[in-house]
Amino acid sequence: LTEVGAAELICAADPWITPQRCSPSSEQGRALLVLSFRLAAGAVGAKAGAEALTVVISNMASQLAADRGMVNECCSRLRELCLGASGLPPSARERLLKGAVGPLISRLPEEAELRAAVEALASELRAAAPPACSEDAPAAGKVVATRLLFQLLAAPETQNPELSLELLAAHWPWLEAAVAAPAAAEAGAEAACSALTAAISRARGRPVAREALLRAAPMLAAAAARRGSAAALGALGTLVRVFRGFADDADAARQVAAEIAGLTRQLLAGVDAVAAEQRMAQLPPDLLAALLELLTIALGQRKAALALELFRTPGLLLAVASPVAGALHCYANPRIVCWGLLFCERLPPWAQQQEFAPHAGPVLEAVLPIVAEACCRLLASSPVAQDLEVCGACAKLLLTLARALPGPTEAALRGAALRIGVPAQESELLLQQIADPLATEDGLAEALRDTADSWQVEHLRRSLAAGG
Repeated sequence: LTEVGAAELICAADPWITPQRCSPSSEQGRALLVLSFRLAAGAVGAKAGAEALTVVISNMASQLAADRGMVNECCSRLRELCLGASGLPPSARERLLKGAVGPLISRLPEEAELRAAVEALASELRAAAPPACSEDAPAAGKVVATRLLFQLLAAPETQNPELSLELLAAHWPWLEAAVAAPAAAEAGAEAACSALTAAISRARGRPVAREALLRAAPMLAAAAARRGSAAALGALGTLVRVFRGFADDADAARQVAAEIAGLTRQLLAGVDAVAAEQRMAQLPPDLLAALLELLTIALGQRKAALALELFRTPGLLLAVASPVAGALHCYANPRIVCWGLLFCERLPPWAQQQEFAPHAGPVLEAVLPIVAEACCRLLASSPVAQDLEVCGACAKLLLTLARALPGPTEAALRGAALRIGVPAQESELLLQQIADPLATEDGLAEALRDTADSWQVEHLRRSLAAGG
């Protein structure tokens, strides 16, 4: 308990541990450094000790890196804690790599020294992680080694924005094994995908980043489609954001759109709406949410090149929009509901643009009645209807529809409310709120929470009456 208390005290003193107050060359700074290492290596409270050591090393990193003797000693002891038989749990080892090793080696005066420091740690981790390790190695150990390897590769932050990507490129076989191999563990894939997106983000705008993207996209799509990796799907969405939909790169937009279309077909068993609905019900919630998020990102207003390629893919977006909208009220996962609503919200603005109208118009026309009924059923019976984010997404969708297609939207909502038994005065109030020219998303979202409360009470009353 004393060791845990000491570690927590060091963490609490984070703002006051500075090179000016606690220089590592001073007696006080040296004592604090020694104490932090001892706490991290202790049998009791090692996790708290690792957090304290992270605070001390990161705050003293610039002065430690300037002293070759100190930096060598710290790197040696950190290596033992992260890779040796220190008894630290994997999460604490990862924290040390990211929060202590990363800042320390990032401040080394020469890039060659940084690369040597990374290699000294990476060589051992490569041997323990797929594909270099033995197939008979314990699965848990392989996952830990994989996660530590990619935490290490992502840790350095230097003036060279291409460095992390160069380190990652040198470990591409390990990246493929972590993400796309049939037996890859999702925990390892998460760390690998995080390192990949961070490295490409840092180098964005450089030719090497584009090359890495086009190399990574098929791998991420394959991992999502064949292995059901939500981490790979999320990484692909992040890269679409990073490159802003490839507005100035038509070739990249076509290639990435083809990967998105291919993985969507595989996940949904084709582009038949009935088959897609059945398949969606079988997908893990995190995977379905990640797919909807990816499509929503890809259809963003600043991503015209990518969006146009997706709209041009026969039947693709309709095969997603129809079953998603039709089942929204059945999902108890707010993330799925939010991304489903936001995906549908992306359709109306494109249908109003001349270049997109021949492709987006028929999709919007087909899904408008389904989306209107989905919103009404969501308000009337969904367990997540009063979630703040769900109401915000629903308000955004309804206002976008009403401003793009005021007449058809009003007719679709009125008809949907009538079909599910909402009293006429209740539905008229909702229509007035949506049609208000001064309506805002935040204001309508608050109104939708009240609407959901009122409609669900009425729905419950009717259900009890019917049961009686």
